[in-house]
Amino acid sequence: MSNDAQLPTLIRTARDLLRDAMRPGIDLDAFLAEVLRRTRDLAPFDVGWLLLREGDRVRIRAADAAHAGDVGMTFPIADCVSGQSMLLRAPIFIPDLAEMPADLRRVYKPSRSTAQLMRSELVVPLLIGEGESERAIGALNIESPERGAFAAEQIELLRLLADHAALAIELARSREEAAALSAISLQLARETELGDIVRTVLERALGLVGGRFGQILLTEGGPDLGGGDLVVHYTTNVPPRELGLRFGIRDSVSGLALQARKPVIVPDVEKPDYWVITAQRNAAPRIAVMTTDRPRYQRVLEREKERIRAEFAAPFFSPAGAAVGVLNVETPREEGFTDAQRGRLANLARLRGEYFCDALARGDSAALRTLLDEALAIGGTTFGQLLEIDGDSAGNGDLVIVATTGGEPIGTRVALSDSVSGEAATLGEPHYVPDVDRDARYHRYLGEEMKSELAVPLIAGETVLGVLNLESPAPGFFTPEHAQTLLALAGQAAVAIERARRFEVERLAAIGGLAGDIVHRLNNPVGALSGWVEMLKRKDFYAEMIAAYPYVGQFIGRLERDLTRSKSIIQELRAELKRRAPAPVLLQSAVAEAILRAGMGPDGPVRVNALLPGEPVHVLAGPSLPGIIWNLLDNAAKAMPAGGTITVRAQRELGAARGPAPDRVTLEIEDEGVGIEPWRLASIFEPAASTTANSYAPTHGLGLWWTKGQVESFGGTIDVTSEPGKGTRFKLVFRTAA
Repeated sequence: MSNDAQLPTLIRTARDLLRDAMRPGIDLDAFLAEVLRRTRDLAPFDVGWLLLREGDRVRIRAADAAHAGDVGMTFPIADCVSGQSMLLRAPIFIPDLAEMPADLRRVYKPSRSTAQLMRSELVVPLLIGEGESERAIGALNIESPERGAFAAEQIELLRLLADHAALAIELARSREEAAALSAISLQLARETELGDIVRTVLERALGLVGGRFGQILLTEGGPDLGGGDLVVHYTTNVPPRELGLRFGIRDSVSGLALQARKPVIVPDVEKPDYWVITAQRNAAPRIAVMTTDRPRYQRVLEREKERIRAEFAAPFFSPAGAAVGVLNVETPREEGFTDAQRGRLANLARLRGEYFCDALARGDSAALRTLLDEALAIGGTTFGQLLEIDGDSAGNGDLVIVATTGGEPIGTRVALSDSVSGEAATLGEPHYVPDVDRDARYHRYLGEEMKSELAVPLIAGETVLGVLNLESPAPGFFTPEHAQTLLALAGQAAVAIERARRFEVERLAAIGGLAGDIVHRLNNPVGALSGWVEMLKRKDFYAEMIAAYPYVGQFIGRLERDLTRSKSIIQELRAELKRRAPAPVLLQSAVAEAILRAGMGPDGPVRVNALLPGEPVHVLAGPSLPGIIWNLLDNAAKAMPAGGTITVRAQRELGAARGPAPDRVTLEIEDEGVGIEPWRLASIFEPAASTTANSYAPTHGLGLWWTKGQVESFGGTIDVTSEPGKGTRFKLVFRTAA
């Protein structure tokens, strides 16, 4: 079919794409899939991909149905044919893949999930701009089982379509970003807590650039940026050990961004060069290449890498007898894998070769993960990968990760000649390394090595508040366009952070004194703890972890209950510790709730003996009464590290016996613990005082101070008597409800 005959189709397709890009609520991934589908109208193909550029890498964003599992795979831009087309800013047509030039053969990635052999390939770059400003944002890559499948007329039509598609994609991306920023603005406007704001900002920033790792650091130490510190307030790292970590502003990439008051990109964290980005309205951002006397990267976002002790790799074979992949498992156990485990793992790889091949051909990532999970269960570990062999039996080529428990992207390549798995693939037999520290080929592919970094300053007016810092294990991941997009988010974030801080100061001023200081010190870490728990529960491995280690689930449940209570206490402090009008509370229910919250019962090392009246007793108190009792039970348990009995007694005191006084109820909580020295009793209810018998237990010295304030706010009293070595008794007196 001639170009003239196809022009109406081209015009209609270009018009439809631009119209789709203008639709409200656009889904970019669905739009990209539609661009690829419409390509078939001009050049029929059997398999195809649409790739977008991300810094120095390209990522598959859409694929035909048979290759849906390829979506998300990334490649260095110089290490694939699509990337070569982008760098050349010109189509690449390979009429016969068997006779392709050597420079393309070096980077060609054959289709791994199509049974039919592909014979020809066409890549057309997606270009925007003109002249010197022309750049490739992506590429269309299509293949056919026929030699010379794509005629010159089709190549020209696809080049024209690609130009229109590139504009439509940029329009769609800008509209998606604008909608996202608008939604973020509304969300931030509703937030008043600093912890919620920084969590929202970081999660949304990562969503905008397709990243996974980041942190927000706020400045402390005065207006002199050269002498102040940056403090980590929120992070995606697991575990979040660096929360509260301080960095000198002059010693970090984030500090460079603060001093420049502009976004900074470090394409390679091992080198001292960095880019300073200047945003421009309706134009591409400008880049100024700078350098420092040394690399400023601070390794705080890399995941905590558990020390791996031993590694076992076994090859998968196709029905024809060729090595097609490798099962790799690792363990931190000092004893490594037993002979029985290695035998069962080798047998699994031998028997499941056909299953592995079939899952690859179908692009069935779920089936591959099921196979990996089966191997992990046999090995009694949580670390492992499945890798496909992309090379020959002589050890030339790569291993491609197709399933993993680590954070590296699916599709990551590992040289056959430079890994333990490659050794198993080359030898065609299982390979065991009992101590990976003694094997130079071992690589920590199951962790995250950060390669590039983006830091965007948070500035409100003339005040520099902090930095939004993102990192990536992909070199050159961040682009100037990423920086320009995040500048808008950073502006919104800075306003929200400044508002939250000002609001916090006003509330603290109203609360005043010690209570304000407590709120200020406790609010952020408690909010951060809640965020960590939420992040952990969203992880893919959470359900497996709980199934394997039930006690972890119990611990997390207890942690969530304690966090909920901690937030409630902070809110009570923020209510200016007002003496609210007490309301009737059933004492028996409050005691039962406190015992349940403390996790105590009649059979544990710390036992509770509750001696309560048989008839319902209502006291004038508030919703914090169970917390008051729980705090005293918790203190009592800490005073008995070897175990013992806590006795809880309650009895009514009739007012008639004392004249016109109202009826009262006494509640005593007595332990058999180490007791409290006489000289400490006078200050036991003061802030920063602690009664714990365990010097290593976390203490704040606020529990009894808060307890006394709450009891007195109900119109009650609290006293303590104690004898060292024999125990302590707290006596609380409440008014009864009429």
